[in-house]
Amino acid sequence: MNGQTVMVNSEIGDLKKVLLRRPGKELDRLTVLNKDELLFDDLLWLEGAQKEHDLFAATLKEYGVEVLYLRDLLVDILDDLEVRGALIEDILLNAPLDDFLRSILKKDMLGMDSGYVADIILAGLTKGEFLEHQFRKPEWSFVLDVLKKEDFLINPLPNLYFQRDPYFCIGSNLVISSMSFPARKRESNIGRYVFSHHRDFRNKSNVITELNRSSQSLLTIEGGDVLILSESFLAIGISQRTNPAAIYELGKTLSKLGDPRKIMAINIPKTRSAMHLDTVLTMVRQDTFAIFKDICDHIKIWEIDFTANGEINSIMEHDDLRNALEKALSIDYISFVEAGAGDPIMAMRDQWNDGSNLFAISPGLVISYERNKITNAALSDAGIRVLEIKGSELGRGRGGPRCMTMPLLRSELK
Repeated sequence: MNGQTVMVNSEIGDLKKVLLRRPGKELDRLTVLNKDELLFDDLLWLEGAQKEHDLFAATLKEYGVEVLYLRDLLVDILDDLEVRGALIEDILLNAPLDDFLRSILKKDMLGMDSGYVADIILAGLTKGEFLEHQFRKPEWSFVLDVLKKEDFLINPLPNLYFQRDPYFCIGSNLVISSMSFPARKRESNIGRYVFSHHRDFRNKSNVITELNRSSQSLLTIEGGDVLILSESFLAIGISQRTNPAAIYELGKTLSKLGDPRKIMAINIPKTRSAMHLDTVLTMVRQDTFAIFKDICDHIKIWEIDFTANGEINSIMEHDDLRNALEKALSIDYISFVEAGAGDPIMAMRDQWNDGSNLFAISPGLVISYERNKITNAALSDAGIRVLEIKGSELGRGRGGPRCMTMPLLRSELK
């Protein structure tokens, strides 16, 4: 790949490098009282989730994929005290603290081990941990006085093992998402620092941060809604977590950078079960998509063509997803493999269990949760090779193999 660090121009090109977050202590922070605010339906078993994630990573490595871990990259940049100070300040400014507590946290975290600081940034910090560990105690702090021992000074990020959403690659561009819910906004900020300052990425890729700045706070876009159909065509879901204004801004930004794209904006139901486009539609081969068929009765499609200076050249509406994809990919016939093999009840079950959220290692070779037996069999019947992984714990977070991966490098399709 000529020494490239970032290049992704398809969903299915041979995967060379991917970023993961191995589930950490943040999952043990989930309780029945905070799980809804932190966007979870259930409490996960950390050890089980880690074992499943390790097997997932081992599957990727078995096929020659280089696996990077977010925590490792974060630890590396925290060794630079200037970068560490700026990141900590950003995090603490968005934490519900008073000035005295904020000042002590910043000063003490500047002098701590990089790994310990990384774990605080990812898994959070409770009042009890603050009092028990190597922090100086403020002369007084109203916030500290009021909080209970188990309350968080810095909130945990349990959604972070879904690496697809807070940042994503398009060509040689690293796009920092603008997350929809407060519980996930810090994830994007961490990515902005990692990709802007880590030696493996600094000055080697273009980091797009405009969509995540405070002046653009009403724009929301997440990586689970972005499918790279080809080098010139994106499909982006208008969803519970991505709005049309952000899609327009992304298209405009890419075009102004000399990377003009056509965008197929697909309006999907704004529901928990279909939170992102990739929960109902993923590409598994040049001519084949896995799909939750029910969405076809509820979607609208717009094809947006941008000029090189970021203006809209044309907008065309489509009323048929298959035809729109065939046109975008210049393919005579697109095959759909339906979740649950078309059975309405099994389709709903498999879609809830991320049966359509498949991750391609190469064209026609995908990873799926083993529990989706009917959908996996339908994929095999369509000539798709399915690598099944355990996901009894991972899947309870409402995300599948595609959700857990952030591809950094794929071979170009021939």
